[in-house]
Amino acid sequence: MKRMPRKTSPSRLSTFSISEASRLLGVSDTTLRHWTDEGNIRAFVTPGGHRRYSETELRQFMASHQGTRNVKDLVTELEDTASHHREMARLYLSPTHGHLKLSKETQVHLAEAGRRLLDLVIQYVTRPPKRGETMEVVQNIGRDFGTTLAKEGFPLIDSLEAFMNHRNLLVKAATDLAKKRTSLSERTVEAIPLVTRIMDEALVSLVAAHQGNGGTPQAGGRKGSSQ
Repeated sequence: MKRMPRKTSPSRLSTFSISEASRLLGVSDTTLRHWTDEGNIRAFVTPGGHRRYSETELRQFMASHQGTRNVKDLVTELEDTASHHREMARLYLSPTHGHLKLSKETQVHLAEAGRRLLDLVIQYVTRPPKRGETMEVVQNIGRDFGTTLAKEGFPLIDSLEAFMNHRNLLVKAATDLAKKRTSLSERTVEAIPLVTRIMDEALVSLVAAHQGNGGTPQAGGRKGSSQ
């Protein structure tokens, strides 16, 4: 059962807002909220409904968890990229960006495949025994991306650019976690390059499928279109 934050004020004078506490711990606000809700770290709630954290308790938490960070924190960081992926796709496909307009049906299909790919990246990182099986599904999704974009007349160069933007977002989330932490568990450190590996496999499959479906490498024009 989750524990709710305390509604009483701590006796200590030095307190932090959730953003300040997150920066001190080197995690996202979302991760700190999860830790608080699960009872791993205590907080109290101000009369205005804001969480506050004692500096003393924060530093005690850091000391007791030094070198034992769980890969769950990396999962949270990756999950937090979902909204950025949606916004990135929306902007990339907007008429003002100058790229070919994909049908609404195709956009929905690619968005669902992208969400599935994010879930698989997380599964690949957290479930070592299933990595072979997960990789096969990821390769299938990469091929689906390539086939769909080629059939829509979306050039390979633009397809690569779009995919690399999403890939780099996930890699950045993983590397930023490493930069924020003074220490990481061995499992988390090992997980970071796995994100790059699985996205690269999806990218290779995308390129192969796009080329296999007659996709053009040039940007800026719909293949075979007379318009």
